[in-house]
Amino acid sequence: MDTALWYNRSDVYEAWRLLLSAAGELGASGTFRYDVADVTRQAAQQLVGDYYVLIREAFERRALPELLAAGGVLLYDLLPELDGLLGSQRLFLLGLQLEAARATATSDREAEQYELNARNQLTLWGPSGNILDYANKQLGGLVLDYYGVRWSLFVSALVESLNSGTPFHQEQFNQAVFQVERGFVYNGKRYPAVPAGDTLEIARKIFLKYYPRAMRGAGPV
Repeated sequence: MDTALWYNRSDVYEAWRLLLSAAGELGASGTFRYDVADVTRQAAQQLVGDYYVLIREAFERRALPELLAAGGVLLYDLLPELDGLLGSQRLFLLGLQLEAARATATSDREAEQYELNARNQLTLWGPSGNILDYANKQLGGLVLDYYGVRWSLFVSALVESLNSGTPFHQEQFNQAVFQVERGFVYNGKRYPAVPAGDTLEIARKIFLKYYPRAMRGAGPV
């Protein structure tokens, strides 16, 4: 995973802080709330990269407790918080995109096919994962049920490698991930097409929890 950024990451964190500081004055604006969600989403994406680095470095040092700590924050806090944030904004809903695809159909069978096409375009981008993460969307529902499951598989594979004293096999991992990815495309799960939760409240919670460590570099809780 390439964690290099073409921009100054601290600019995003500063924009995040400034936006939330204006919530008292602008919080009633729907467009402001969307911007808060979008900037918080970007800040969270940067933090995901930070935790990946912590996980990778802990694995390279064979430091299992540190790997578990960083992996636990990523899997059980940061990704769920991000998914909840996205679920609070209509334009970040996976369910809305899937419903839009189904709405163009003229029959139930066609609707199922259009939804499969939409799921594939958002994920595998082809029958066999032809272009890895080409779409790379961050949507409520997709973060947990697609990317979150992949991250869980990755952390579990690293833990198993350290516990068993066996090497991490990238090709075997890729095959296992593909099965998870393909399973998502065909799982038939219905996702909300209506937002839930208060964007500002969720964003503030994420900010208070992660902004301090973002400014000093991510670390375990």
